[in-house]
Amino acid sequence: MKHYSFLLLLALLCCNKSKNNNEAATTNSGEPVKAINDTIPLTREKVENSPIASYSEKVKDDLNDWRLAVDIYETNQTFKFLMKIEYMVQEAEDTLTIPNFGIMPKVEIRKGPQKESCIVGFLDKQGEFKEYKLIALKDKQLKISTLKYYGRARYKVSK
Repeated sequence: MKHYSFLLLLALLCCNKSKNNNEAATTNSGEPVKAINDTIPLTREKVENSPIASYSEKVKDDLNDWRLAVDIYETNQTFKFLMKIEYMVQEAEDTLTIPNFGIMPKVEIRKGPQKESCIVGFLDKQGEFKEYKLIALKDKQLKISTLKYYGRARYKVSK
């Protein structure tokens, strides 16, 4: 019984310590740490069932009506999206996570540099298209590549 009491006490102390660490998080100047870009909710109240962005390109084939098609769908998380990709009889899914720039994310799909390719990206605060993922064919196989990585940081310059 003594061992169980000790383990229970240890568990309570550990839980209490992590709770206090979260409450006491402060900057060097003693100000409490605040989440940046907390104006946009992290979850959606309503998830759109239809694609929010689509791309389709005919694939050269004399016998069939094949296409490279990409559809992007919202998820219940504001900054995460589901990409559904189809090429001939191949189907694939991938996730797309957009950084929180303090605005609602706007995803776009544009024509890629090669034939039968497209670039999935998003618009930043200034409305500029940011390339994120390349969807292309290599040896008649579907390839999804990350072109660039994005993130957001906030720094405080000390005097």
